[in-house]
Amino acid sequence: MPASGRDEYIPALLEIVRKNSIRLLVPLTDNDLAQLSKSRDEFAALGCTVMVGSEAAVGECMNKTRTAQLVRRAGLACVKSCTVKEFRKNPFFPCFAKPVSGSAGIGAAVIHEMSQLNGHCAKFGKEMLLQEYLCGQEFTIDVYRTREKKVVCAVPRQRLVVRSGEVEKGMTVRQQDLIDAVVHLAAFMGDIWGVFTCQCRRSTPGAPPKFFEINPRFGGGAPLAIAAGANLPLYVLQEVLGLPITAELGKFTDGLLMLRYDEAVFVPANDIESLPGYRTPMFR
Repeated sequence: MPASGRDEYIPALLEIVRKNSIRLLVPLTDNDLAQLSKSRDEFAALGCTVMVGSEAAVGECMNKTRTAQLVRRAGLACVKSCTVKEFRKNPFFPCFAKPVSGSAGIGAAVIHEMSQLNGHCAKFGKEMLLQEYLCGQEFTIDVYRTREKKVVCAVPRQRLVVRSGEVEKGMTVRQQDLIDAVVHLAAFMGDIWGVFTCQCRRSTPGAPPKFFEINPRFGGGAPLAIAAGANLPLYVLQEVLGLPITAELGKFTDGLLMLRYDEAVFVPANDIESLPGYRTPMFR
């Protein structure tokens, strides 16, 4: 496959769909969401449903500045956000910096002084969003929203340990105000459907949540919601096949803890010179 972002990417995907009569395409990362949202009608013409919203709706979620505007429009508490230009006029420290269109925590950092911000922008670009840095609990809510714009599943999970933007240790929590908030927020999200996640923080336990991110795709911690009884992949299949969706809002196992570990795997090496990184090491 050509890399996502290249002009050849969508035509190559379309050819795979055509040759194999694929009926469902589910994006799992941010890399190709914009391309797929633009091209979903081309896939539909081949009988393939893409679990993605319109270009406008996806763009509102992918652009952090527009996401903040969406949250405010919904009347929910939002983390204070501003552009680099606005920040320089009225700076506040510590602050949290992240690219306006970013993913996997790349370019995200806590900033404590202006010289650090200057260096950060020099490395990652000036298209940066500066937000108030909130200490406290962080949550991701896995949501399923039907194409009729009804939220039928919402599973809040507390992020206990995060590495490279992915949850390493997390726990499901039955907190009704988080469920109610994402049901309300979804009403302002255009035609986003299927599985998506919302992220928020509480400064102290029980404090009102402040939202700061929406990811219109499966989250990396979705296996925890699935293990807790929210069978998100099944709901996608049921909807595409025109079957009743068996999700029940609020029905999941509370207090289920997920612990992820690295594991070393040892195998005999064959065809050594073809191994990735043999000639030049790979860095992730």
